[in-house]
Amino acid sequence: MPFPCSSITRSVVILSITQIIGWGALFMSISVTGEAMAADLGLSRATIFLGPTLMLVMMAVCSPPIAGLYRRYGARLVLAAGSLLAVPGLWLLAVAGGPIGYFIAWAIFGIAGAACLTTSAHVFLAELAGEGARRAIGAQMLFMALAPSLSWPATDFLEAQFGWRGVPVIYGCLMLVICLPLHFFALPKMPVAALSRERTGAVCTKPGGEYRRIIALITAAIALNGSITWGFQLVVIDLFRSFDVADYLAVGFGSAIGVVQMSARLFDFLGANRWNGLSTGLVAALIMPVGLIVLSVGGGTAWSILLFLLLYGLSSGAMSVSRATLPLVFFTPAEYAGVAARLGLPLNLAFAAAPPFFTYVLSAYGNLAALTIAFISSLGTLLSMLALQRLLQKTGSMSA
Repeated sequence: MPFPCSSITRSVVILSITQIIGWGALFMSISVTGEAMAADLGLSRATIFLGPTLMLVMMAVCSPPIAGLYRRYGARLVLAAGSLLAVPGLWLLAVAGGPIGYFIAWAIFGIAGAACLTTSAHVFLAELAGEGARRAIGAQMLFMALAPSLSWPATDFLEAQFGWRGVPVIYGCLMLVICLPLHFFALPKMPVAALSRERTGAVCTKPGGEYRRIIALITAAIALNGSITWGFQLVVIDLFRSFDVADYLAVGFGSAIGVVQMSARLFDFLGANRWNGLSTGLVAALIMPVGLIVLSVGGGTAWSILLFLLLYGLSSGAMSVSRATLPLVFFTPAEYAGVAARLGLPLNLAFAAAPPFFTYVLSAYGNLAALTIAFISSLGTLLSMLALQRLLQKTGSMSA
């Protein structure tokens, strides 16, 4: 039986806090500190952005084994363990003197992130809320839109006060004194098998040809979109800089994306009883190529950047919800942990390539080449979503 609404609401708030801190600490802060890191460690910016790539590769490798930990211990303990493991990684980064220590720290981030970041948070909500998982995950994703808007300015301030090495020290303390206790003590304790096993409205419940088609299409849609949202967002500040936008404006524009993303997620959350993850994803997939065309045609002028921010933020905000809830269209909440863990391997490998790839394209070929590649990826996302919609209509089944 799902837990009471009060427990679900409390869990959404707790996970929103810990996910914002976790993503800021382990992933987003490098968008601000990367330049200072490169200068201090004697590495190129492209090499610096191999750090997040290594993290995502490690998350991909760790994702399938963690599915067994969900079944054995529950997502709450997995989240707590990941928060604890992140601390030595952050403090190791703070004292890194060269590439070896730097990349070891990012490898630890990957192991910790697989346990304490998005997938585990959503698996916990699926365990807790059962058939109400779609709305609970949507609510948590609503608050997660604030992550870049909070973490980038906060990181910029901390770097100005304490240097780039002080940033991971402070984030490590936050993981230790805020995230770990909240995960371990504040989240509701429940039996590992608390999730209801009723199969209400699932399109596919057993591995087979249809199962593989669904997984392949979901993977294609999310991976292609993730290359221009989840991965591309790391270099969006550099993209604005490439249009000769002042540094402080580039950071401000990049931070503003989070506000628009939150608006998109709020709109989706308010209509969650009428739309599922596939409907949300289709709308997001339609908007993204338009935004990329606007920025390309406008050439980085103020109006094109502002309109791009609006369209990009709306699309990426809606797609982030779709990415988290799309499996619930085709599978039951009871199957969510296994499906999410299975998707984690190919998706994180695809996401891992995006930051260094777009950093290289920007530096070697310019912003037009980067935007062209992003546009092609956005079309691939749209085609994959349309194929999923057709498959869903063919089955004649749709989950709530």
